[in-house]
Amino acid sequence: MKKVLFIFLILCFSHNIISCSSSSDGGSSTTSTDDDTTTTTETTAPTVSSVSTTADNQSSVSITDNITVTFSEAMDNTSITTNTDNSSCYGTLRLSSDNFSTCVRMSAEPVSSNSNKTFTLDPYDNLTVSTTYKTRVTTGVKDTAGNAMSSQYETSSGFTTLAPTVLYETTTPTRSGNNIVYSDNNSTSYSDSDLQADGARIGYRMEVTHNGTDYYAETIFDAWDGITLSSLLFPTVSNENVIQRTVTNMSVASNYPTVTNTSSTTGRLEIWPWNYSATAQNNIGGDNSKYDFDDTHSENNNYGSMQVHNLSAAQTVMAWNRHFDSDPDIGFGNNTANTGDNKHPDWTFSSDSSLGTSNWKFQVLLILQQ
Repeated sequence: MKKVLFIFLILCFSHNIISCSSSSDGGSSTTSTDDDTTTTTETTAPTVSSVSTTADNQSSVSITDNITVTFSEAMDNTSITTNTDNSSCYGTLRLSSDNFSTCVRMSAEPVSSNSNKTFTLDPYDNLTVSTTYKTRVTTGVKDTAGNAMSSQYETSSGFTTLAPTVLYETTTPTRSGNNIVYSDNNSTSYSDSDLQADGARIGYRMEVTHNGTDYYAETIFDAWDGITLSSLLFPTVSNENVIQRTVTNMSVASNYPTVTNTSSTTGRLEIWPWNYSATAQNNIGGDNSKYDFDDTHSENNNYGSMQVHNLSAAQTVMAWNRHFDSDPDIGFGNNTANTGDNKHPDWTFSSDSSLGTSNWKFQVLLILQQ
């Protein structure tokens, strides 16, 4: 062996131009020597050092968090790309909640820092609550020497976004006297200042079983100025709670066929204990002849409305009306019945065609940023 090595060294230095490779880590560089110059080329493939704030198995991640990928060495910026115009999976850095059938749209190309070792992804919309996401880095990424990553990197378990807390819950769809019966009330664990803190988000969730299928719809949106715990109580003739407002940055998640799922839209709340008319009053596109997302409450009697709408899509997400009656109006999406009184899209007067009360549940949700 010593003779072979000696002969090899003699050959390297006995010619005017020769290339010799030497590496203590299996070939990390190549050195070329001629009469005038010596050039060393780096050949080590880059690796992913970390995916921070959202590492594997991390839970309760804020839905507003960015995703940061750090590499073992400085990277070629032009090779670090992502999807910025739709939910298709393209680019070398990707984030997905469905095993990369679709990917989270980003607001811009990755932003570099740490001498081009760290790159940050900023989602176009908030992430979805209670959802697990994985991060993928493809072999299209390259370091500044042009070396591509040797194999694709993907977080194995992913990270899970923060789950909402149930603030109030009822499983009784008809008032007992003039009151709503609560099956869960966690409001004593929070204060009005919690709800009014930066980043606080409110939500509603309704569940019901219809024809043997369990359906749900859940909306989460930004809390509004001056919100209080008492204002979120289910509306009764006694508390006279009214929430009639447009809400921002609303996500919609549902398994009901006609509900449009979205990570961010403008929402509309119609919540009160009284009767109401179809008269539109807020110049938001409501129909004066139909009960929809823009009605007028009458401040008398006790019909009751608990409705959440996707205003951008002119669609009812969930409706629980006629609280005083043993046969309430319950539905997801717009009511598609088109005859008689059942033509109203928000399910008013729809007891005959509503989804019934089997395994019914309605929740008021709260998410506080950590």
